[in-house]
Amino acid sequence: MSPVRHRRTSYLALVAAAVLTLSACTTTPAAGAAKTHSSSSTTSVATTAPTAAAVYQMMRTSGAAARSVHINGTYTDKGQELQLDAEGDRAGHTMRLLVNFGLGAIEILKVNDDFYLKADAAFWTRLEGSAAIAKMAAGKYVKVPAGSAAGMGDFRVGTLLDQVLAEDISTADKLNTTVQATDVDGVPAYLMTTKLGGNVKIYISADGRARLLRAESTKSGTLDFTEWDSVAPTSAPSADQLVKIPGL
Repeated sequence: MSPVRHRRTSYLALVAAAVLTLSACTTTPAAGAAKTHSSSSTTSVATTAPTAAAVYQMMRTSGAAARSVHINGTYTDKGQELQLDAEGDRAGHTMRLLVNFGLGAIEILKVNDDFYLKADAAFWTRLEGSAAIAKMAAGKYVKVPAGSAAGMGDFRVGTLLDQVLAEDISTADKLNTTVQATDVDGVPAYLMTTKLGGNVKIYISADGRARLLRAESTKSGTLDFTEWDSVAPTSAPSADQLVKIPGL
């Protein structure tokens, strides 16, 4: 493998790995923190709320059965801030990922077994070392070669969601027992907090479906979870949005 091709493959794999190994609930600055209300409607939610452990387990069950989800927010790992916007179906048939490591946004589309990458000129200059290629590819989608795509591993929204659900913190030594009534962007919710470092807050819908709405931490960031079971499939880019890079 040539040095350039190896660099391409390694960088694409790095993008995928950095995104798909996040664990939002246990490691996830608060963006638009939800406010706790004391109105009669939200107070009744708190009065009738199940235990924190029960709500958390219902959330895990609900998330495991979900068909699709949209995940959006900011994540910090070892001082590196990452902006993430990912949506798709759990099975991985289609997915749209927008990620920014602070060097410009990178968009990846997955449509069945095909991957498409869109980035700015600075990205392509770093990857290819050619100003001409960077100018040609900037703002366009490039189909990822099969060899590079294979190095991206299990690239699905479901993989990220499973990372969120994998850690069971419902035990008394990890999860505070008090459940507060609140809302997230107008949606009635249960607010749970953990005894772990980072002041972790978990917001779960109080509509009987126990959907994870937000996971936030003063230490690692905030991720919002929306469009449960309603994410529209991602389509392949049209011909006028595609560009072919010589030798790729």
